[in-house]
Amino acid sequence: MIEVVAGILINSKNEVLIAKRKSGKHLEGFWEFPGGKMEKGEDPKESLRRELMEEMSIHVDVEDFLCESIYDYGDKVIKLIGYKGRIARGDIHLVDHDEFRWVDREYLLNYKLAPADIPLVEELVYND
Repeated sequence: MIEVVAGILINSKNEVLIAKRKSGKHLEGFWEFPGGKMEKGEDPKESLRRELMEEMSIHVDVEDFLCESIYDYGDKVIKLIGYKGRIARGDIHLVDHDEFRWVDREYLLNYKLAPADIPLVEELVYND
């Protein structure tokens, strides 16, 4: 099982950041919460800070744990660990995504989401 962290980043308008996976990548064209694979022995919050710096050139304040999901993509099983947070500084520069959007929570399910991200979205929309 591959452990992956995801940042549910919220801005001052209470909108949530999602990003579309780059063409040529696994799940290209799907929207997801940004993040990435944890390295062996790495703390999830530290991993999320590192991944968002590498993928988007932003420094984030990682806040509360939201929830996790486990999804079997057939060729790999992902354990997705979601944390809420905010951008502390930096402007978004995409590396692994084609575009990003700030979206009101209630509209998140209107996007073609990566399957592992759907339980995180549902937790955010219905239980948070």
